[in-house]
Amino acid sequence: MKQNKNWSRSRRSSSTKPKNKKTHQGKKRKSSDSNYSSCNTSSESHDLDGCQPVEGKLLKIIRGLEAEEEFKVLSLKLNPLSLGSVEQEMTIDQNPDHPEFRKYFQYNKYYQQEFQQSLMDENVFLGNSLSHQNISYYQRARMVDWMIQVFGKYSSTTSDATFFRAVSIMDFFFQKSIKQYSHNDLHLIGITSMFIATKLEDIQFIPLKQFVTKISRNKFSTSDIKEMEKSILETLNFKITFPTSLDYLQNIFYQCFNLNDNPILQNILKTSIYILKMCLHDYSMTSFNSYTLASSAFLYSIKDYVSKMNLFNTEFIINQFFNKVMEISQIDQTQIDLCLNKTQDLIRSFKIKYPQLYNLSEFQ
Repeated sequence: MKQNKNWSRSRRSSSTKPKNKKTHQGKKRKSSDSNYSSCNTSSESHDLDGCQPVEGKLLKIIRGLEAEEEFKVLSLKLNPLSLGSVEQEMTIDQNPDHPEFRKYFQYNKYYQQEFQQSLMDENVFLGNSLSHQNISYYQRARMVDWMIQVFGKYSSTTSDATFFRAVSIMDFFFQKSIKQYSHNDLHLIGITSMFIATKLEDIQFIPLKQFVTKISRNKFSTSDIKEMEKSILETLNFKITFPTSLDYLQNIFYQCFNLNDNPILQNILKTSIYILKMCLHDYSMTSFNSYTLASSAFLYSIKDYVSKMNLFNTEFIINQFFNKVMEISQIDQTQIDLCLNKTQDLIRSFKIKYPQLYNLSEFQ
């Protein structure tokens, strides 16, 4: 595949260290007054007539600053806000006497190295999940989109982590199962994956009764969901707490910015999460491991944002982040370049490729 020259980077050593904070809170998704709809995973219409993709802001305007223009959501163009005083915050300081550097050093010495190794050791490849299943790529994409809708309506108690966990469990189950499933089974498997995910990730998880009466509209009984839950857990040998692409993204963000709640940096994180959700819709993107997807989403957001600042050292900043991410993820540059190019293609073609999958835009 021809490489996009904009993503070709020489491997330079990073000359800076991060400063700043992160948050694990995802963007609050917009509530919808419409009734819950069952996910019809057959080739028939999904009752989306009249529901057109909505355009809106990708990022909220940072309080106190004016955005020069509003970009469409799916173009993923970040508002060209001036870095101003935070330009120094984005520059990594390696002064050993700096208090932030000492804190960063101590963290890496006593915890981060071990945590980083655990992320590597526990990485699960989720590709080829439909290779022996009778389920189409588009039917899977519709299920992923429907999960966004369901969790969006429970946004007060669920988080992005629940969504990423549910999709990962579903894909891992399809990959490991020796039984062949069809689109008729996809709805139950998707609902059960969400049920397992909310119990793992949410303090106030969605009750089983809600999945039966409201989410599935009594299409499945309590025993149906419990039986499928047992099948999923046994097939995966109860291995359901592996890192998701969101976990890898949050690790990258922390190592680059430390604990920083600066609005600009939080917008970059939210954009990266949005891109990751888009990638989860597309089956071809699962051919990359979760760390590569997270790295690509983060780097795309950084490059897209920094490029609009018109700074004299734009290329230096982009290369600095690029090399830092490769150092963190230990991923080959060729793989990141390839994933970045495919991510860019998906961003440009998403509305054309998935015209009826509107929940990503609605519940952003």
